[in-house]
Amino acid sequence: MKIIDLSKTDEPKKDHPKKQNSLKRPSRRRLKRLVKFETKPSFQGLLIGSFITFTLITFLSILFIFLLFNWLNRYENIDLSTAKLQDFSAQLKSGEYSRIPTTSIFGIDGWFEVVEADGTSLYASSGESKNYTRDELKLIKQYGSNETISTQELADDSGTKTYVVTRSYEEYGVKHNSYLILDNDFNVISGDIGYGKTSFTEDEYKVLSYQSDHQQQVFAKYFFVADDGSPCYVVFLDTNDKVIFQYEYIIGFSIVVAVIIYVVAMAFYINYINRNLQQPLATISLAMQHLAKDGNREPLEYKGRLEFEQLANSFNEMVSLLDASEREKQEIEKRRQAMLAGLSHDLKTPITIIQGFSKAIRDGVVAETEKQKYLDLIVDKSEQMGELINSFYEFSKLDHPDFVYNIEKTDIAELVRSHIAALYNEFSVRKYNLDADITEEQLFVDIDSSMMIRVIDNIVSNFFKYTAVGSTLFVEVKQDGNYALVKIADNGKGIPKEARKDIFEPFVVGEKSRNKQGSGLGLAVCHKIITAMNGTITLSDEPIEGFVTQFDISLPLADIDNTI
Repeated sequence: MKIIDLSKTDEPKKDHPKKQNSLKRPSRRRLKRLVKFETKPSFQGLLIGSFITFTLITFLSILFIFLLFNWLNRYENIDLSTAKLQDFSAQLKSGEYSRIPTTSIFGIDGWFEVVEADGTSLYASSGESKNYTRDELKLIKQYGSNETISTQELADDSGTKTYVVTRSYEEYGVKHNSYLILDNDFNVISGDIGYGKTSFTEDEYKVLSYQSDHQQQVFAKYFFVADDGSPCYVVFLDTNDKVIFQYEYIIGFSIVVAVIIYVVAMAFYINYINRNLQQPLATISLAMQHLAKDGNREPLEYKGRLEFEQLANSFNEMVSLLDASEREKQEIEKRRQAMLAGLSHDLKTPITIIQGFSKAIRDGVVAETEKQKYLDLIVDKSEQMGELINSFYEFSKLDHPDFVYNIEKTDIAELVRSHIAALYNEFSVRKYNLDADITEEQLFVDIDSSMMIRVIDNIVSNFFKYTAVGSTLFVEVKQDGNYALVKIADNGKGIPKEARKDIFEPFVVGEKSRNKQGSGLGLAVCHKIITAMNGTITLSDEPIEGFVTQFDISLPLADIDNTI
């Protein structure tokens, strides 16, 4: 049996052996190779797995948004776009400095540092401490104050520098302005801005001048008391270049990301499932097209998703049934031709004899004393023709769609007993012997009684035709498991070995033994009737002792509960 291969469109190249296992859309030109896919679970499993994975991705996307919102919620629902340092006083007091959003409060380049009152650094957002002293801390302006400090550097021709510091602030509704003039070593030459110092260090001057050097920025300190009661400062630089960081943007961004993930995942799984559907369907579809157009009935071997394997198996089963149907059709046609040939042959001989003898009598070439013998031969051959035609009619009638068997529950033992009893006189007249062994039990079977009698009569008729006078016919009826068994045996000369295998075929006698008087349809009729009644009729290879030919008829017993 050939096996088609729909897995490749082209012959694989010899220098690329791996391509032989590749899977491509089937080609009309490559129907003589084997289709093999990697064994996979059922298509239902594919759908379930894809649905679970797709749901998991969607769930993770939602979880991502939830965790993002939860992360933002650590700021206690503070609007980060307008967040201020005092909004995070709880984090400052508890020492959770890392939870303070530096960029949102102080800008992209901003920073802050938490120090104790003596200048000891506790935390630096930039990771690098500035190491302030107590005096330096005093010079940093207080967060929220309206104080403004500016510095100016002057130099004479000799390069000696003089520093001018001005301070402007408002107190109790009164605006105050003061100044300081420092020499090259930062000693106070004149003026007072309220710090009570006569000299400054270079680092202290840098603290004073920081605000002046960064006009658009805020350099200040924020005082708070920690949970342990120790006074602390937050020294910070606000660069005023804050990033707008609002919930609306985060929500919108998260939704967009979730939608993109959802769409990409959905597109991927649609394509994945479609690919798993298209490939086997295209394979089976092409095989069906070839079956419809070209009559190609080569089986399709498919290994893959369970449902498609079942579909491929159904296709193969259909192909097998079509093959069987075609073979049966051919066999029926062969038998029909054989039947017509046999019928023609069996009719030709008696017709020829009848025509020849009739012409001889008509033409007066037969002596008066021979006419009766000729007429007897004509009658005999015409009766033979009539019997043949009647047998052929009966055989054909059984195949007609309008013919219906009258199936009834019948006690086969009683039916055979009654009919055999009715035949005793005929056997006696013909000088044949009849013997029977029929069980007294009731053996109910579903049969057409008249057709069953026809089967018995056909076998009895053959017995009379083909056995010598004085032969014995033996009939036995008994139960054999769930079947009723009818045996009909005789002690004649038997059936030729070459005819035994075709004994139930029509015109076997006509084909094998033209000298016999039978039509060759009697046993064919028996076989048709018994088969139609769900039984079997066979020629036994081991007949009852003392007999040569034996026919065994087996019929399934009917449900006893339904016979009452």
